[in-house]
Amino acid sequence: MKKITLLTATTLTTIIMGGCAQTAPAPLDAEECATLEKKMMQTDQFIKKVSAMDPAHTDEVMMAIPKTEITTETSKSKMLRDAKRRKARLEQEFNTSGCKKSE
Repeated sequence: MKKITLLTATTLTTIIMGGCAQTAPAPLDAEECATLEKKMMQTDQFIKKVSAMDPAHTDEVMMAIPKTEITTETSKSKMLRDAKRRKARLEQEFNTSGCKKSE
């Protein structure tokens, strides 16, 4: 019961504190939209590759990729979690910035 109350209080506080002061983001230009779309495609490819690989090989993959913007984890489930979060964040930014998907 405490978790529900705390969650409710946190949600209400977030709505009250942040909801009223939010402004629409400035629309992005074509180059910025293309960059954002490229990042979404790279994240999709990363998700497909990690999903298809054996969990025992994720350490090797992360050692081969010294730095990635998607995740720093070596566990397959955590890598996928981070990638899906990034994908959702990028899609939200893409949709709210007035960008249109290229054909």
